Amino acid sequence: MLSWSRNFEGLPEHLTEVREFTRLVAGACDGADLIEMIASELAGNAIQHSASGGPNGKFTLQVVDCHDRWQVHVVDEGGPIVPHVCELASIDTAEELDKLGDEAEAGRGLAMVAAVSSAWGVFGDQSSRMVWAEIMTPGRVTL
Repeated sequence: MLSWSRNFEGLPEHLTEVREFTRLVAGACDGADLIEMIASELAGNAIQHSASGGPNGKFTLQVVDCHDRWQVHVVDEGGPIVPHVCELASIDTAEELDKLGDEAEAGRGLAMVAAVSSAWGVFGDQSSRMVWAEIMTPGRVTL
């Protein structure tokens, strides 16, 4: 098992660095684009929904190669809201989408993470929390 981690300031402009770091770690492996997307979504949630996005906030990204799967962990500074997949109202017309405005985008990040990962979860409490996800790696044998 190999593991890489890095601390980031809790600012939206650092999401580019999160993606670059993840791309560097995952390289050209199968599923690298999913690993990068998950890292970006979890980091973005930490910035938007935890104390990590506040003044002097920070979060840690850890990417782990477990031979037959990859894990992405984001440790943030906690907050009052427990991360969860939002139930989204169905949108049938462009008019309904226009009425929702920014709300149409909100809440989709963890839904995407849940859809592309084999498992995900949350550990911690209001003072510190880790949100993680696993991506299975096709064609690799467990050691």
